[in-house]
Amino acid sequence: MVFDILKEVKEKEERIYKFLDQNGYDGMIIGRQDNFSWITGGGNSRVIWSTELGFSYLFITKEKKFCISQVMDGPRIMDEVLSPLGYDYIPLRWYEQSKEEKLEELIKGKKVISDFPLKGSEYNLHAIYNLHYPLTISEIEKYKILGKEVDEILTSTALEIEPGMTEMEVEGMLMGKFGQKGIIPDVILIGADERPVKYRHPVPTERKIDHYVFISPSIKKWGLHANISRLISFGKPSLEITHKYEAACTIEAHVLSMCKEGTYFKDILEAEKKLYKELGYEEEWRNHFQGGITGYMVANASLCLDQSAKLQNYQSYEWFITIAGTKSAELALNINNQIELMSLAGYWKTKSYTANNHTYELPIIMER
Repeated sequence: MVFDILKEVKEKEERIYKFLDQNGYDGMIIGRQDNFSWITGGGNSRVIWSTELGFSYLFITKEKKFCISQVMDGPRIMDEVLSPLGYDYIPLRWYEQSKEEKLEELIKGKKVISDFPLKGSEYNLHAIYNLHYPLTISEIEKYKILGKEVDEILTSTALEIEPGMTEMEVEGMLMGKFGQKGIIPDVILIGADERPVKYRHPVPTERKIDHYVFISPSIKKWGLHANISRLISFGKPSLEITHKYEAACTIEAHVLSMCKEGTYFKDILEAEKKLYKELGYEEEWRNHFQGGITGYMVANASLCLDQSAKLQNYQSYEWFITIAGTKSAELALNINNQIELMSLAGYWKTKSYTANNHTYELPIIMER
């Protein structure tokens, strides 16, 4: 599918220019991979996967835009990402000057905001993250594609898992399928039998699967994240797991029904606490982030602790409703105060849950 990247980027640049004017800044520095993907409409500045900073830095002013990069990376990024976007390339040699040193020269005497600590700039990642919303039309279309691909991959993988496989083997299956679609996993959690009951984040091990397996990847494509959970049981799941998961989905449905523009994140957290208690799991909310917005960052759960933070229109969410051994987590978008679950595209069987006169289809525990 072809996206109108130029239109998407122009809209985001206008947000930056307005922000610079309103706050008296001369420019903005973007060094992080997530913000690079955002401002370039899904491009990447990655070489090493595990670093937050990319290998090309952007310096955006109201007059000009610069890409500062070593010559081992700059030509590729200019050709494949930035060529239609109007950036001037400042090439560096590894033995002469670092990207940070060059930026310090460029911003001397200027008031500049940056998304990573840099001498001479004001570091404020939160302010830059706030510019990510509302999502653009192109980003919503990308999320629809990503949600469908992830639902299909998780469903096909669940149907291929067999007792006796190790958690690591399942991880390998997922990694291969994600890679074929250009999807990058940031996190893959897989827990067999007792491990997801004991641990909220069961990183895959050589533990063999017996009766039950918990799968929860956090993945991204075009820089946009989705954090999803699925449960598979070989034979009937235990009554304990069934009751816990039913409670988790009930809470998830209530949270989704509250996802409207102007709702306070703190009110959603309070509603969650109340529901956990009513359903017999009063302390469970304490044991894992309860979720919040997602997008180019994996998730920002801190907004539930912010007394002033409100939900917006065209915003994406991941609510992490966990009760030991189970979890309900789907990619949800608020589109004109209607919640769409992008990660449920018709592959995984679902069950209806109703809350506050809204009905949502949430995945069942797959029985094999």
